[in-house]
Amino acid sequence: MRSTRVDAAAWGYFLLASLWLTWPLLPRMATALSSSPDSLLNAWALGWNFHILPRDPLSLFDANIFFPRPDTLAYSEHLFGITVLVWPVFAVTKNLPLAYNVAVLSSFVLSGIGMYLLVREITGSRWAALVSGTIFLGAPYRFGHLLQLQLLTLQWFPFVFWCALRFLREGRRHQLAGVVVFSLLQALSCNYYMVYLALAVVLFALSLGIYGRELLSRRKIAQLVLGAAAVTALSVPFLLPYARNRERGFYRRYEDVVYYSASLRDYFTPSRFNRPPYAPWLPPRSRSERALLPGLGAFALALVGVGVGRGRDRLFLLFSILLSATAVVLSLGPELRWGDAVLPLPYRFFYRHLPGFDSIRVPARISVLALFGIAVLAGLGASTLVSKWKRPFAIALLGLLLFEYRTYPLDSVFPEAPADSAAHLWLAQEKSRGAVLVLPIHEGEEIMNESLAMYQSRAHFQPLLNGYSGWWPNDYWELVGRLRHFPTARSLRFLLERAPVRYVVVHFDRIPGHLRRELEKGMERYRESMPMIFRSGDEAVYEIRVPADPS
Repeated sequence: MRSTRVDAAAWGYFLLASLWLTWPLLPRMATALSSSPDSLLNAWALGWNFHILPRDPLSLFDANIFFPRPDTLAYSEHLFGITVLVWPVFAVTKNLPLAYNVAVLSSFVLSGIGMYLLVREITGSRWAALVSGTIFLGAPYRFGHLLQLQLLTLQWFPFVFWCALRFLREGRRHQLAGVVVFSLLQALSCNYYMVYLALAVVLFALSLGIYGRELLSRRKIAQLVLGAAAVTALSVPFLLPYARNRERGFYRRYEDVVYYSASLRDYFTPSRFNRPPYAPWLPPRSRSERALLPGLGAFALALVGVGVGRGRDRLFLLFSILLSATAVVLSLGPELRWGDAVLPLPYRFFYRHLPGFDSIRVPARISVLALFGIAVLAGLGASTLVSKWKRPFAIALLGLLLFEYRTYPLDSVFPEAPADSAAHLWLAQEKSRGAVLVLPIHEGEEIMNESLAMYQSRAHFQPLLNGYSGWWPNDYWELVGRLRHFPTARSLRFLLERAPVRYVVVHFDRIPGHLRRELEKGMERYRESMPMIFRSGDEAVYEIRVPADPS
């Protein structure tokens, strides 16, 4: 009972630490949502999942964007694992920002708890587990991805290996089931992390072959293989739409992969979201996700862990070193340039020959595996230090880590969610359904209009010609080009031939003055074939009823 109370207190600590680091998220849970395109994309994806899964789960990937293209949810992350986690919140409240923010906050809390359980199992020290959990919860990597929900959802990694270690030691079925369930949750929350988890499992198997053979038996190996087969089989339906899109031309260009690779300097670059006291002596802080410094405290403790890890800790000592080193090397991308010379790196082979890596645009993100390894190594180091200097030293360590990880106020990250659109709310009340075009569409280089149109379409989820995602199909750019001078007889005819478009929603306030006047004149000119059927302020809905006169 005392152990249970101690663990409960530890989980309470992780909750409080998460609330402090993400403030002011807590008082804004029900209303906050960044208007950044990535946040709106992920909120829309969650909303789509909540909408379609109870009605027609087989149509999950045929989302309502880029109509009439199929498999459009697979242009980015499907977020199925996150949907399962927060579905009860949405089912009770019908509040999409609340469900989204519960996913954000829980990613912090569960990351701390998962790493705590793993390191407690490895070392037997709850204080060391608290230290590792704090590092995995509060490391600056997370704050570079506050607007990318799928990349925040890294909490299942430690749960997978916690259950795997317990299964190897005790061989119970529910522990193997935990490996399968947590692997699926991680794999189905983020495609990047699905690939990284597979790599981590291979490295863990290699480490087991060197330092954990006494934990293995034929029966355990057979059960683990069956578990891996189950995870693979259950993941395949979620991979097929991405494979189909790959055949349609969706892949990451080699030049983009090189551009989004990390450098060794990035591992010493602090995040602008954090306030470490040593920042003036390091490279300039950055808001970029390439600010990969895990914290000097974490580095120092990990080095102690490398120096003192031994005995029963050798398995995870080797695994963590191997995982961290592999992640750092791969994060450097496919090549290293030195003047005019180009040195090929291992990632080039991964990109060209291993499934999944050609769909990854940002090699720097694999640094999450280095963070995992550093957190475990720090726990090994903290375990040794705490055994010598006891509880006051452990409390001091936690205080120093929290001081190092403290964040600037995140008001700009958690503003009020964008307002609902009167036009989209009106369409939700219409019994007649049809494809919807929202204007302006990709005005100049502006993508906010597209992500906002997607987010506001959750009121009705009728097919939408607009879209914003990790990939745009080529015919979308043809559509944008044809609508530069909308409406004309040619552009209307193109719309009717391309897809059965029924409604045109116009946000006049988002259109520059001279273009707005031209559009209003054009809509008036075609009022018989495209009458206005709703107007509220600067929003209007037009219905295309008959083909335009081609003359």
